[in-house]
Amino acid sequence: MCVGAAVSDKPISVMISSTARDLPMHRDQARLGCQRSGIHPDQMMENGTATDADAVQLSLELVEQADVYICILALRYGTVPPGQDISITEMEYNRAVELNKPRLVFFIHEDHDVKAKDMETGPGAAKLQALKDRIGTDRVAAFFKSPEDLRGHVHEALTAWQRRKAEDAGENSTDVAAKKITRALSIPKPPDKFIAHPYTLLQSRDLIGRQSEQNLLTQWVTHPQMARTPIFNLVAIGGMGKSALAWK
Repeated sequence: MCVGAAVSDKPISVMISSTARDLPMHRDQARLGCQRSGIHPDQMMENGTATDADAVQLSLELVEQADVYICILALRYGTVPPGQDISITEMEYNRAVELNKPRLVFFIHEDHDVKAKDMETGPGAAKLQALKDRIGTDRVAAFFKSPEDLRGHVHEALTAWQRRKAEDAGENSTDVAAKKITRALSIPKPPDKFIAHPYTLLQSRDLIGRQSEQNLLTQWVTHPQMARTPIFNLVAIGGMGKSALAWK
C-alpha cells in the first residue's frame, strides 16, 4: 500500500493487508503511520476488496512486490472467494510466509470500541480465531485500541524495522538519522544552471508594450525591499501575454 525511501537508494514498498469493510479508518491511519516513518504516499500499493480469481491474483502479486507486509486483524475474517476455503486476507498472509517477507502484525485490543455489524459470526469467527492463533505463534503482534493507536504502532514498527535493516547493512546511527531527515523533508537537489532560448511565441526579438509591468518586475528583482518578497503573482486572462512577460 505504501512505498518510501529505504536506507539504501531503493524505495521500500509496504503492503497493508486487512479486511476492508470494517477497517477503513484504520487503513487510513496505517497509511499515515507509513508516512510518518518516512514512507511516501505517492507510490502506495492499495489493496481493495477482491471478489474474483483475477482480483485474488492481483492481491497476491502485491504481496510479492512488497518489501514489508503489514497485517491488520480485527473482528472479521474477510471475503472468501467462490470456490475457496480461506479468505483473501489469509491468502495474502500465507503468500507473505511462503516468500519469507518481513511481517508486521497488529491485532485489535479487547478494549477497542466495536459495533455489532463489525463482528464475525459462525464459521468465519472460528477461522478468524484460528488465523490469529497461527499468526500469534509466528509473530509478536501489537494490539491497537483505536485507529490513531494503530497509526502509532505502525510508525514505531516500521521505524524499528528500518533501523534494524540499516544496522544489518553496516550503517551507523548518524547515517540513518540523516537519511531519515532527508526522506521526511523530501529536499530536492538544486537544478543545474540553464539559459533558455527566447520565448517562442514572441513575434519580435523584444517584448512590445507592457512597460509599466516590466518596470515593476525589474524593481521586484533589483530593489532590496521588494526582493524580500519571494513570490510575484502575475494574473491575467488567457492570451494577455503573461508567459511572454514573465519570460522577458
